[in-house]
Amino acid sequence: MDEQVKLWITQFQQEKDADALEKLKEYCVVMIEPLIVEFTEKYGEEAGVLLRSKWDKRFFFIFSKYQLNVGLSLESFVQNTYRFYFMQVLRKAGYIQ
Repeated sequence: MDEQVKLWITQFQQEKDADALEKLKEYCVVMIEPLIVEFTEKYGEEAGVLLRSKWDKRFFFIFSKYQLNVGLSLESFVQNTYRFYFMQVLRKAGYIQ
């Protein structure tokens, strides 16, 4: 992960910097979009629309939990966390039993 991304994470977590959070969203959307596509292919277009409308609702909370010093790559963290979150959203909406 490059130093700029680390700086955004630190600024957001320590100062609740809204601009840093927005930059993180822009950076991470390319990690999240393939999951939305995967779930859209599996559960249909409406499920994809639902996930696109919800992906950033928990972004603040999710990034308040990320730890730079744990050694888990940002991409792994984002993909694993969003896979779990999206499954919860789809389960609540009735797509998954």
